[in-house]
Amino acid sequence: MLSRVLLSLACLVAIVAALGAWADRQLLNTDEWVTTSGTLLRDPAIQSATAAYLSDQLVDAPQVTARLREGLPPRLAPLAGPLTAGVGELADRTAKRVIASGAFGKVWDETNRRAHEQLLAVINGDSGVLASRGVILDLRPELGVLAERIGVTPGRTGDQGRVRVLRGDTLDSVRKAVKLLRDVRWGSLALLVILLVAGVAVAPNRPRALGGAGAALIIAGLLILVVRRVAGTYVVDQVSAHGAGQPAAEATWRIATSLLADIAVTGIVLGLVLAAGAWLAGGTGWARSVRRFTAPVLVDHPELAFAVVVAVLALLVLGGLLPTVGGGWAVLIYLLLAGAGVLALRRTAEQERITPAG
Repeated sequence: MLSRVLLSLACLVAIVAALGAWADRQLLNTDEWVTTSGTLLRDPAIQSATAAYLSDQLVDAPQVTARLREGLPPRLAPLAGPLTAGVGELADRTAKRVIASGAFGKVWDETNRRAHEQLLAVINGDSGVLASRGVILDLRPELGVLAERIGVTPGRTGDQGRVRVLRGDTLDSVRKAVKLLRDVRWGSLALLVILLVAGVAVAPNRPRALGGAGAALIIAGLLILVVRRVAGTYVVDQVSAHGAGQPAAEATWRIATSLLADIAVTGIVLGLVLAAGAWLAGGTGWARSVRRFTAPVLVDHPELAFAVVVAVLALLVLGGLLPTVGGGWAVLIYLLLAGAGVLALRRTAEQERITPAG
């Protein structure tokens, strides 16, 4: 009973640890966020939305129409509207080409870096003017790049090209939530390991408990994926209201939470590894047959068994079939789990060779 309670708690803590790791690495790391913003810009839906916004900001349709009417002869004044539409279409097409250029990408990275540094300043306790006005994505440099390509002079007044990402009245809630996730990251990860180890240690049937530990990680990973999907649907609906911006909003959510999905998949894979180890250490006929078949290598040539396991892991990682979120840490965890599994199977195989099952 105690083992089940500990493993159930481990499932909940795994979710918190995953959210903390995602917040710390993808939301609070400026370099990582700049990389993420670059990935966003390569998405076709976001390119279209960005191009439409920049062209609208650059080409003030009512103002252009009024100027055309003033400059055209009275008989041609009705053409002001269609000509304005043509200017806007030209700006939109040009913006899409400009967005794909390297010069625009560099400006985009710097813009997102500045916006993210604003966010970090607020989260870390800046309560001055920045906190009151909110976090602003200043796209005026991007407007300058587009204006230079088209050959017009952009306006530099008001809020043209300035997107308010977070308002000042919402930043306090965001600050508290993000700081909480960041602060509990390492503590929740350590607690997760303790709960998993304790849940297996106190169980009367340790192979079965090992399978329960794997199930806890699998359930946690699946829950994270489900919550990501449900939350994404809600956020996208709120932001786009099923309008023209929905594809861009969906792409933004998908890319911005990609690391969270990777963490969830990694947890699922680790859970499957633990479950497989529990099955191999169990008392089923199939498990005994596998142990008898591998006993000559496990017992007499353990170095060969370790080499085979390392080679299989390397192939899975290089082939992209095994998630490596966390880089070297993920690979190290895989190696430690595989090594512990080989040692446990070797010990069981030795015991069964000495005392064969009746």
